[in-house]
Amino acid sequence: MSNELCLDAAVQAILSSLGSVRAPVVFDERALHVLIEQALLEGGVHFEREARIAPRCRVDFLCDGGIVIEVKRGKPYASKLLPQIRRYAACDGVSAVVVVVERTARVPGTVGGKPCVLFGLNRLWGIAI
Repeated sequence: MSNELCLDAAVQAILSSLGSVRAPVVFDERALHVLIEQALLEGGVHFEREARIAPRCRVDFLCDGGIVIEVKRGKPYASKLLPQIRRYAACDGVSAVVVVVERTARVPGTVGGKPCVLFGLNRLWGIAI
């Protein structure tokens, strides 16, 4: 199996695990971290929380295969989110970035030549917000 196919399968496993998250409206990003951690554990996804991938560069979750998960409460501002994603994608060992948000945001499909996937929790609520 090629590295690209392995990466696609790993990202799909993460997205499948995230699909089980039923997050109520929360006021604390850490509460989202707990729900996501539980979903990843139940999905059999191996990860490290608050992983340092470079000096002054810490990600919310670093999954096997170098897949970064960054969690944002609410609807993040692109002007702050995109530079952060670019920093992560530029790090050695990072193969893809998954951005988990409560509300819809926009991110490019690739950043620094690496896949970037947006996962909006509001899609799981059954209503449009």
